[in-house]
Amino acid sequence: MGINSVLLIIPNLGNGGAQQVFRAQLGFYSKHFNVIGCVFNKDNLVETDLQLDILSLNVPAGNNLISKGFYFLLRVWKVRKIKKKNGITHSISHLEGADFINILSARTEKVICWIHGTKKHDGNIEGRLGWIRKKILIPLLYRKSNRIICVSGGIRQELIEQFKINPQRTESLANGFDLAFILQKAREEDVFTQKKLWNASLVLITHGRLARQKNLRALLEIFGKVKDAGVTCRLILIGDGELRNELIVQAESLGLKSYAVWRSDRLSNEYDVYFMGYQSNPFPMLSKATLYVMTSSWEGFPLALGEAMACGVPVMSSDCFTGPREILAPLHKDLIQPITSPLVTPQGILMPLADSSRSLEIWANEIVRLLNNESQRKLLSEGSKHRMKDFDQSEINNKWLQLIHE
Repeated sequence: MGINSVLLIIPNLGNGGAQQVFRAQLGFYSKHFNVIGCVFNKDNLVETDLQLDILSLNVPAGNNLISKGFYFLLRVWKVRKIKKKNGITHSISHLEGADFINILSARTEKVICWIHGTKKHDGNIEGRLGWIRKKILIPLLYRKSNRIICVSGGIRQELIEQFKINPQRTESLANGFDLAFILQKAREEDVFTQKKLWNASLVLITHGRLARQKNLRALLEIFGKVKDAGVTCRLILIGDGELRNELIVQAESLGLKSYAVWRSDRLSNEYDVYFMGYQSNPFPMLSKATLYVMTSSWEGFPLALGEAMACGVPVMSSDCFTGPREILAPLHKDLIQPITSPLVTPQGILMPLADSSRSLEIWANEIVRLLNNESQRKLLSEGSKHRMKDFDQSEINNKWLQLIHE
């Protein structure tokens, strides 16, 4: 079958990792094939998305069981019409909702589902609907796809073991990074440089959605303990999300003076915690930080962690379910259980899940130790940059092409 057109589907756009990969694929595949990008609706578009040629189904999510079911079937019908009209030969979907639509609207094209996160450990897959997804929809529908691409080996393994997906249909393919672009953007000036907020202080940083998955409540508690240990440092959180107000309240309850970009606060060096909101270019802040910390409870293949490493920042990450271990400790990726004590590798430091008072103490102690060890931070910085060469976007692009041509 010849390659006529490629359809890329995602529920919506925004600032998530899956959306970043979708945009990258849209740009790359458009250089080689006729490509159509498709979203369910144009909610959460960022400014740069307005320049993209993306087709919207204009179908909302629905607010009750009946409307959700109706709109789901409407999406299937609309996507099937798009596939027929445009002679689609390959359809690639990102995120579970788009995967189901892609599979159920299949005609004669090759259906490829791109899995970005753990299904087994995702804390948002819960309740009655979560049970239906795990026990019925995921095992039954994914078996009907032609190919399943997982962004980490851990996700692939759980699909095979937990959901009984045929191993021959699955493949692990890590996300790629445009390293030259990241380093170029990192050289731009940022508000922290302008305000001289980096002077005379160690800086911890993280970036991503302010959501349950990122376990930022634990990070604030850890940072409070680091401050109590007498270390002069600041914490920067880049990103926005539904937990914005809750996290600000928590920081202040811990006695941490907080700056929030959403308020009329005057940006100065007098704060402990800086909530910087969404930044279209986070790389200048990342590149100047002392230590990157990621306390996530679960991940897929964390783009945020990779971006920090590409900037040459020493990194410390939880050994959460799928992703970080494969990046930071590839020689230990086959360990079955999460670690219970710090695992230092040339690429970074893998930490226990930050889910208990004991583990929070372990995190705080390790951060204090590393902040007091500049020589080790320099070694980890070099290790970060070296490791990211394994995920250079040019190599990943070649694999994307092979996927279409196989």
